[in-house]
Amino acid sequence: MTELTCPKCGKGTDVFYASVCRDCYTGSKKLLVCPMVVYSKICPTCGSLFRKGKWVTRNDEIEAVYESVKEALELDKQARSLDMELTHKKLDYSRYSVHIEAKARIDGLEINAAQDTEVRISWETCETCSRISGGYFEGIVQIRADKRIPTREELKECSSIAEETAARSREKGDRLAFIAKTQELPEGIDIYVGSAKLGKQVCKVLVDAFGGRFSESPKLVGQKNGVDLYRITYALRLPEFVRGDIISADDTVVEVKSCGRHISGIDLETGKKFIENFNDILEVKKLGKRRDMVSAVLVADEGRAIQVMDPDTYESITIKRPEFLGAEPGSEIKIIKTAKGIFVLP
Repeated sequence: MTELTCPKCGKGTDVFYASVCRDCYTGSKKLLVCPMVVYSKICPTCGSLFRKGKWVTRNDEIEAVYESVKEALELDKQARSLDMELTHKKLDYSRYSVHIEAKARIDGLEINAAQDTEVRISWETCETCSRISGGYFEGIVQIRADKRIPTREELKECSSIAEETAARSREKGDRLAFIAKTQELPEGIDIYVGSAKLGKQVCKVLVDAFGGRFSESPKLVGQKNGVDLYRITYALRLPEFVRGDIISADDTVVEVKSCGRHISGIDLETGKKFIENFNDILEVKKLGKRRDMVSAVLVADEGRAIQVMDPDTYESITIKRPEFLGAEPGSEIKIIKTAKGIFVLP
């Protein structure tokens, strides 16, 4: 093979890269260029980073520092298969020293580069944190219940679901998806939300979880740049029935296990599982609660029917035998007396 001579350094070579040898070619390539000082703007409250003219959510200060460096550096446009590693050292409250190690392939040759830079942080409160601290909100989700007061457990779960919904929306880029405050009231809770969009999302998720319905009431509160600004109140009503309620669903007496878009529970007459779409039931009436149950004596078991002694009149009442009953005659069982008759509870 004929050996070639590099016109730049005079060394022998078997192949040229842009008319020079391998060493001259790689030595002339600048894989990356980074300013000696990189300026970064970070929110001290939430850690968000200001980049490309807007605030973006970041959960870690070092992540924001590294992103600032990567945004500031320039890479060779021909670089392929880039592998870059950044390490840092904190100099003080607002300065980091960052070391950059990188390698890539250009025209099939591996190019290595190393550089140091200093990141100087300007701590500024982002507009979202500023709004939160100022009590800003665009909507109120008012959580109540039909014909009853919501239970403490229901309201706690509603608050938790609202927070989770807000967190998911923030992850998708909605920086106004925050809960400004939650106000407890005798009749329920009011959740103040940073955006009207979040208010509707919270209502939809809660209706999916609990059932019920909600309505919207917008109120004009001002203008900005000629655009009307509205604050929206979402009135959400949880279903009338909760776990442990004894209800009449059309002609079926049910102990409710859950109530959302569907009512599910136990058919107390047969002992079978009951589940129906709430909207498909023509008439629903509350008959009592599980805590209204009393003890009674099982007098006789006749297979498909049983005899139960009424604890008030001491008369033997014959009712259908539910599938779940496993007691023997002479033992005590739990019953509930309703307008539809006596029923055994599982």
